[in-house]
Amino acid sequence: MAPRTLATLATVLSAARDADSALTLLQNEAADIERSSQLALFMCDSRRQLITERLSPSYTGVGRTPLSVAIDHLPAPIRRALNFGAAVVDFGSESDDYMKLLGITPQQQGGILSVRGLTLDGELAGFIAIYEPRKRFGPRIVERLVPALDLFALAFERMAEHDARFEAVRTLEELTRNIHSEYNRALKGLKSQLDEARLMTAAPGAREAARIAELESIVSAATQNAKLRAERLAAVEEQVSHAVGKLQQVHIDLHRQTELNRAQASVLHEIERAVEEKGEDEPAEALRQIKAVLAPRYS
Repeated sequence: MAPRTLATLATVLSAARDADSALTLLQNEAADIERSSQLALFMCDSRRQLITERLSPSYTGVGRTPLSVAIDHLPAPIRRALNFGAAVVDFGSESDDYMKLLGITPQQQGGILSVRGLTLDGELAGFIAIYEPRKRFGPRIVERLVPALDLFALAFERMAEHDARFEAVRTLEELTRNIHSEYNRALKGLKSQLDEARLMTAAPGAREAARIAELESIVSAATQNAKLRAERLAAVEEQVSHAVGKLQQVHIDLHRQTELNRAQASVLHEIERAVEEKGEDEPAEALRQIKAVLAPRYS
């Protein structure tokens, strides 16, 4: 993949808001290299060790297909590479069999299926599958797509952490509403009973006075219980706020890594242009231009 294209891809992926748009962009990159290539994103549940969904990009959008395929059905070397997350491996001569297992229907038979794992917090969250026809000569499509796959993995992690942060906030808000609602119902019922007892008699006797005292004790206990729940809720809110802060820092680090990749891609492009323009006829001039490009990075 050309450095200019890689820099553009890094910019677009850093602005992608969901997996559908990022996956469509990656499919377009693969189609530009080889029109007959196919790409799909598989989501995994690491706790149940299942492949749960397949996302298939097309010209009309991204199709979603539920799956229930055990990860153990994949070969052991493939599973190890997926859990590692950074390596691209292929099924070789068994590609057609595993395409049937994963529900991928190629335009022509006899190709190669390659996969690249996507991990979150050290656990497998999904993987990208790329099908390409076999070639006698020239580099494989997946080799040219490796930088784009790495950028997609960064975008996938960023979007997953963004979703997790909002899910944590939503869960906290729901917990808060439930606790407040339960407290209000209990307090309202106890006050209603207390008011009813007080209205039964203006000058209560011993039994009525004991009932009122009992209800007042219950109301006091309920108030104390509500106070304890509020304290626990405050502790939960503090923990969630701390977790959200960590997620935001991770997002900032990912953004910095994306900017670094973009800067490196720009330097590679300048070096490649100098070599193409001056490399064969004027090697000394090409070397001078390369030094000029690298000078700001080491000054």
